[in-house]
Amino acid sequence: MGLFDKFTFDKKPLTKEAVEAFSGNFPDFVSQFKSLESKQKTTRKTDWKKFEALWGFRPNNELVSLTQDLEKMDYPNLSKWESNAIHTDMADFKGNIMKEILLKAQIEYPTDNHIEWFCGAVALDSVTNAQNQWSGSNLSYLYPIVEAKFLERENPHIYLYTHNNPDGWGTTLEVLAKDTSSFLYIVSAVHALGQKKISNNDFFTCYEKAKDKVKLPYYFFNSFRANNRWISTYDFNYSPGNQRGNTITQDYFNRARWIIELLKGNHNNYLWSIQHSFYQKYLNPELTDEIHSQNMEHLPIHVPDALYYLFRCFFRKENEQLRDYIRVCKDSPSRIIRDAAELVQEFDEGLEFFGEVDNLQRLRNDFNQNMNW
Repeated sequence: MGLFDKFTFDKKPLTKEAVEAFSGNFPDFVSQFKSLESKQKTTRKTDWKKFEALWGFRPNNELVSLTQDLEKMDYPNLSKWESNAIHTDMADFKGNIMKEILLKAQIEYPTDNHIEWFCGAVALDSVTNAQNQWSGSNLSYLYPIVEAKFLERENPHIYLYTHNNPDGWGTTLEVLAKDTSSFLYIVSAVHALGQKKISNNDFFTCYEKAKDKVKLPYYFFNSFRANNRWISTYDFNYSPGNQRGNTITQDYFNRARWIIELLKGNHNNYLWSIQHSFYQKYLNPELTDEIHSQNMEHLPIHVPDALYYLFRCFFRKENEQLRDYIRVCKDSPSRIIRDAAELVQEFDEGLEFFGEVDNLQRLRNDFNQNMNW
């Protein structure tokens, strides 16, 4: 059942006439979702108490509102994977959730949780494993919850995470939309097009209104024509800007990629490439006394920074700082951070075998001896 089968609109919003009537005012368009009832209530509800237990803070109002809108749409299938509610299931897990997810990621694809945690974002359509790790390009839409909280951004970017293949270096994290309104508008249009509820020309009219607020990658389109030409990613003008901080969630993702890869195991063939992958030096700065002092207060409440510095300090043998971070993070309100601290403490105490990693301590030594920091 498609989007337009679930809702009754006074006028279909994704026609040329309706799009012209909105004149690019996306909040007016999105507001229609909030007052409409779905014919079939979704059972996939986000448990916000579990969310708070995992992250250590309450979600902001915009994320709650956006999730409710997607629940009204019964989480339309926006990619090749079945869409689902925001990940909160790990809150009920009895063991160490960081260990569980990292070991799972070594053998199963895709595994969203740790990508979200290292990025400080939540997948709005978290994927489920289809027992086929070579299924091609699969997408998740990420809301940057940490960026919104700590930078106090009421309308942060929406990101697109591409599960390209089990090799993390084949994945990408891109800015998809300027804000949640633009995001809902464009994915509704794409979904309606895929369900053949609107024509290519109708979608062309929609994208003309959105092209300065969204940046769709080439694989979003499935190659279709409108107004006698192919729609291209280059038709979209939106750019989030080049200043650092505008895309801080991308920074979180890029700085953590080497850590994620080291923990996946089977490094004989590509350890060298990981060692020489630090093309953005500012993402891995020297750990000065000033930064360390700030981290002591900051890390227990900041999931992506806590994970980065805990694992970074282990692999880089920044032992004194590592033990300070383990101590303060074990008292974090976030279960993600607490469990990460306990796992890294096991690493620091000499753990060797870690799933596909045959000898964790030897990997740590080899990595440091050849690292080009």
